[in-house]
Amino acid sequence: MGRLPFNLDPRDRQTWEEGEILFQSDRNHPEKQWIYHPHYQDPSEVVFVNGNINFHVKAASQDEWAYLYLDLGQYLWEDYSWQTKFRRMTTFQEYAFNFRYVDFDNRYRYRFEDDLLYFDSKIHGKWRAHARIPFPMALGAWYDLRIDTRKDRHRCYVNGMLMMENREPSIRNGSISIILWEIDGATDAVAEVGPSTVRRLL
Repeated sequence: MGRLPFNLDPRDRQTWEEGEILFQSDRNHPEKQWIYHPHYQDPSEVVFVNGNINFHVKAASQDEWAYLYLDLGQYLWEDYSWQTKFRRMTTFQEYAFNFRYVDFDNRYRYRFEDDLLYFDSKIHGKWRAHARIPFPMALGAWYDLRIDTRKDRHRCYVNGMLMMENREPSIRNGSISIILWEIDGATDAVAEVGPSTVRRLL
């Protein structure tokens, strides 16, 4: 991956000031915090271990999903920082971290797919891929992930490095969601996401 202009200046790596903790994974019972999507998450294909979320989605068809989210009735935020870690053990298609998540048809996401990182929006059911950059991902390697969303600006950091900054004003608040997707009918989607912390951004 070549050097990216927005990573050359150390000032670009500075993060916004943080406030109080809005959400933190319960390491004893995280399964009580996340909601399983009724159509896209088979409860038998996700296991919580020491606060980590372990996905193993079987390649039983050409439309296989994992899909967890936080309840908007309890977790509805505007400006916040989502911090976690993640890894993939197979080369399934989409590994997406959704923020300002309202529902299936209204959300932003940073998506890892085919050694690329994308910023996408879905507004009233219509997708738009705003930007992408190269991001080769090693199987089995852990990556620290930080997604900051403040007003109409959104940032994705991986291992402490600012990878993307994007602007999109349509969705003003929401929660978070993790979605995996595979369509080849042959590849199991096997991945792990560490405990999450969400902090208010000032």
